[in-house]
Amino acid sequence: MKKFKILLVIFLLPLTFIMYYLTSEQYGISAYIEKQKALDVINNNNAIIKSEIMTYIKKIELLNKEIPDNDLLKEKAIETLGISDKESLVINIENL
Repeated sequence: MKKFKILLVIFLLPLTFIMYYLTSEQYGISAYIEKQKALDVINNNNAIIKSEIMTYIKKIELLNKEIPDNDLLKEKAIETLGISDKESLVINIENL
């Protein structure tokens, strides 16, 4: 009978630890799912930031040439100075 009790404890103890860690909120499956969701949000934010960085790199490359892009220069002049040519049409979509 003692052997049976010892074997029972030996087999049930690891099983109880496994069940505890699977169902606990700090270490269990729900914590894993929450951490995966947080990781997905971070990866999405990183992808957005990388795409913004690539657009800025392309704009910088257009301005760093020997002959810079005139359209980009006009766009930046309108953005920073707020002035444009008489024949150009400017639509401000921020105040619509």
